[in-house]
Amino acid sequence: MAAAAAIKNATFKLLRSAGTVMTLPDDWLIFKQSGSIAAHPRNFCTKTTIGFRQQMDHTIPPKEFKWMPSNLISENFRLGPNGHVCIVLNRQIQVPPHVVKLLWKNATIRCAVDGGSNHWRNFITTQAAGSVHTKGNNDSGSPEMVEPPDLITGDFDSITEETVEFFKSTPKINTPDQDATDFTKAFTVLQPVMQQRKVRDVVVFHDSSGRLDQVMANLNTLYKMQKDNCNVYLLSGDSITWLLRPGKHTIQVPLDLVTNQRWCSLMPVGSAAHNVTTTGLKWNLYHAQMEFGGMVSTSNTYSTEFVQVQTDSNLIWSMGAYDFEEKIRSTAQ
Repeated sequence: MAAAAAIKNATFKLLRSAGTVMTLPDDWLIFKQSGSIAAHPRNFCTKTTIGFRQQMDHTIPPKEFKWMPSNLISENFRLGPNGHVCIVLNRQIQVPPHVVKLLWKNATIRCAVDGGSNHWRNFITTQAAGSVHTKGNNDSGSPEMVEPPDLITGDFDSITEETVEFFKSTPKINTPDQDATDFTKAFTVLQPVMQQRKVRDVVVFHDSSGRLDQVMANLNTLYKMQKDNCNVYLLSGDSITWLLRPGKHTIQVPLDLVTNQRWCSLMPVGSAAHNVTTTGLKWNLYHAQMEFGGMVSTSNTYSTEFVQVQTDSNLIWSMGAYDFEEKIRSTAQ
C-alpha cells in the first residue's frame, strides 16, 4: 500500500504540472476497497481546472457590485446604513470645503493620519475664520464648528508640536512599523472598530498631485484593504478613485457628469486583466486584455448614467467629480 500511495501522489503531481486530464489504465491497482485490491479507471483533474472550466462554461455567475458615487459628491454625503469612516492623509485638502464638512460631519469614525492632522488643523482654523467673517456680514447665526478627529494615528514624524497641542484632547495611537505606510497602518487600528459598528465604507481625503511614490503607495493600500466588508474611496480635488475587484460592477454616474462629459478611466495596476467588457462608456471594451505596456483606458467618458464593467482581474476606476479641478484652477488664477 505504501508503494501504491507513492504512485498516487506522483500521479497527482504530474497532473498539476501538466494542467490536463488523464485516464489511468484499468490495471493500475492503487485503491483498496473492502479489504481487497481492485482496479478502478479514474479521471483526475485539479480544483483549479474544474473552476476554470465552470467559469468558461458560465456555470459560475460573476460576483456583482453596485456603486453610487453620487452619495460622495452631490447628494446626502453619507455612505452605508451605518455611516462611513473619514481619513485625512498628509496632503493639502483640495476637495471643496462644503463636501469635506458634510462628509466629515456624517462620518461614524474620523481619523487623521500623522501629518494629515496638520492639514486638518489648517482646515478647521480656515473654516472658523470664514464663518466668523460670514457672521459679521450677515449678523446672524453662529459659526459652524468642525469636529476634531476621533483619533490620530501614525509614527508621528510629520505632526507638528502646534498640532499636538491643538488636538491635545484627541487620542493618539503610535504605529511605528516602518514596513507599511501610515495610511495602511491606520486600517489596523480602525478595522476592529469598523467591524464592531458594522461600518464598511471609508472616504479618504488626499490629493493625487505631487510625489508619484506616494500616489502609488495609496493605490497599493486600496489593493490591500478593499474587501467584501471594506470599500475604500480616494477623494481628491481632481477625482474619486476606488478598486474594482473581479466580477460585474454597475456604477451609477451622476447625470451632471454624463451631461458635461466628464472623464473616467480604467487601469490594470499590478497585473494584466485578460477579459474586460464595458457598457455605458463612450469607448467601450469588448473582452479586451488590459495591461501596462498594452491597452489601458484613460480619458474616457460616458454615454449613459449606468456604466457596467465586467472584469476577471483587479482594475483601478477613477472619475472626474463635479468641477473640483476647475474650481482649483480658478482659485489659483
